[in-house]
Amino acid sequence: MAVSRRPVALALCVFLSLCRAGAQHGPACAKWCPPNSVCVSGTACRCKLGFSPPDKLITSPTGTCDDINECAAPLKVSCGKFADCENTEGSYYCTCSPGYELESGGKNFSNESENTCRGKSRNS
Repeated sequence: MAVSRRPVALALCVFLSLCRAGAQHGPACAKWCPPNSVCVSGTACRCKLGFSPPDKLITSPTGTCDDINECAAPLKVSCGKFADCENTEGSYYCTCSPGYELESGGKNFSNESENTCRGKSRNS
């Protein structure tokens, strides 16, 4: 009487797949880390740059990492004269105010030291 090896092979495939799925976070990594965070141990996560709380460890599955609005007080990034700050998820960028443009013709810049906003010429 021949013994079928299919159930054994199927069980082995399932087992190996589950092992690989669990290894994505590493053996000592909290699997419940919230979005926009990184695992630092089996019991803690830390928010990525641009998300709060940036300097505290999250040790509970109910913890969250919220976007920091760099364009609002108390941080209020300075983009310089004739420029506006635009908050994005986890970051920000600066643009010239309406009626102004970067000398380079670019659209965005990172901070006041990169600001070359000037009045648009009438030919633009």
